Amino acid sequence: MILGRSVAAVLLLSVAANCTGPQETSAALPVTDQTLLEVPSARMRSPDGSMTLIFGGEDNPVLTLSAGFFRRSEVGEIRTTSRAAWAPDSKSFYVNDSGSASWSTLRIWTVNQRAEAVETSNIREAAIAELGRLNGCARVPEPDATTTGMGWSPDGRRIYVLAQVRRQTGACAWAGIDYILVVAEVATGQLVEVAQEEQARRQYPTLPWAPVTDL
Repeated sequence: MILGRSVAAVLLLSVAANCTGPQETSAALPVTDQTLLEVPSARMRSPDGSMTLIFGGEDNPVLTLSAGFFRRSEVGEIRTTSRAAWAPDSKSFYVNDSGSASWSTLRIWTVNQRAEAVETSNIREAAIAELGRLNGCARVPEPDATTTGMGWSPDGRRIYVLAQVRRQTGACAWAGIDYILVVAEVATGQLVEVAQEEQARRQYPTLPWAPVTDL
């Protein structure tokens, strides 16, 4: 009987642990390092040391990818003040363009074998669409939502994205969900996890939640 009770207790503990939902662990904490892009120029070395992102500063707000003196390509113009972050695997990077907390637009680039940066918008669009779906809005007007890159998985294969309501233009009747966190596969753009508001904060407390403190 004592053995039976012990087994039952272990099973109950196991079920309770599995019902708490995904939580951060020390081995899987999101990588949240970002570089501020504002008035002065800036350089951001990729984690593997093979490439550098070069920002020209306020007077020349152009982002350039350099893989050596003869291998430079223009990435695009970036509004100040913004924030940029390399993926830990050096295969992609993001910029929270005009990265002020209130009007950020997430932009993501992947780096191909020729060391050229290719911008994709599928993850940003999927995050906004999911925010709209949860609010009962079939199509989100562009001014209504903002997106912010919050961090990377340690292997660089996934990105954490904040999508939040910033205004209501009248074309979409928001139902009360102010923001969500999505976790997306960088290679495919697939959303593998969605968490709403306080649930997201509880699951990922180490993410930089400052962009939503004024909601």
